[in-house]
Amino acid sequence: MTEPAPVYTRREYIKGYYYGFFPIKPTFLPKDYPDLSGKTAIVTGSNSGIGFHTMRFLYEKNCNVISVVRSESKGEVAKDKIVKEFPDSKGSITTVSGCDFLDLANVKPVGLKIKEILKGKPLNIIIHNAGIMPLINTETSKQGIEAIFQVNVMGPQLLQSFLDPLFLKKDDPLKRIVWVASGAHLSGFPEYGIHWEDPGFEKTPVAERPPAFTLYGQTKAANVLQAHAWATVNKKLVEDVGCVSVSVYPGNLKTNLESVQKNNWIMRTIINKFCYDGEHGAYTELYAALSPKLTVKDQGAYVVPYGDVREPRSDVAMAMKNGSDVKLWNIVEEKNAPYK
Repeated sequence: MTEPAPVYTRREYIKGYYYGFFPIKPTFLPKDYPDLSGKTAIVTGSNSGIGFHTMRFLYEKNCNVISVVRSESKGEVAKDKIVKEFPDSKGSITTVSGCDFLDLANVKPVGLKIKEILKGKPLNIIIHNAGIMPLINTETSKQGIEAIFQVNVMGPQLLQSFLDPLFLKKDDPLKRIVWVASGAHLSGFPEYGIHWEDPGFEKTPVAERPPAFTLYGQTKAANVLQAHAWATVNKKLVEDVGCVSVSVYPGNLKTNLESVQKNNWIMRTIINKFCYDGEHGAYTELYAALSPKLTVKDQGAYVVPYGDVREPRSDVAMAMKNGSDVKLWNIVEEKNAPYK
């Protein structure tokens, strides 16, 4: 670390979650989105939840969407629903399946397939929406890494490495990368949200690892850092194509929580009172992906519900200024290297 991380206060913790429990009213809605004819967007985890609604709105605006999913059958069902809903769209949806980040060997074939689909046409938008949020940490990846870290952090960064060359040129001003983070980054580890000694807990037996929500919080802090680190590491690409890389806290959403809390009546009550549907999460993601208010000067911006830019946890914000974000990026790059 270049300098000690500041200690964040309880007040800051409460304020950070306030954005999700009491969000601003969305002002950048589908009616405000530009026509996306001829544009291509990639959305991971798009067969359900926020990703599904994000893909819906993009397709409605004539976008060519590449839907990156694990299951082909589920991806095709989602595609058929959307195409049927918007019969007048001039866009397209192409399903790319097999993208299971629990085994990093799955990622390169997905990247090569996307390149084949594009056939030399430029890529405009990438939304790293896929992720996991288990209640109990009981899983280790094929590579021997704690599953939440590999799926939420390593997988998206590895996939991004295959997508970077596909931006091609500055053919228009709409070039975005959206890293889907969460207010849960507030619950990450004390030093910039990251367990620096061993972020993937490869040396720690499952039973001795921290609680799942702490591990999840680490990955969401990492996603905030990845947004800024990408722009720093890829400075020349930013200059060449004008790409803007940001992170988002989509909101407190029922799609994320209902399935894992269905047997907890207290949590169900909280969810029903304070949480919103998946469409609202898509409003946040698409503000990050489409809003003209975000420019190359906003690299690493943290977008909160439902379309506003705020500061993340103070030490995480500092990490984007003192180079700790790039340190994490490089740690992940080293672990991903055998799979490129």
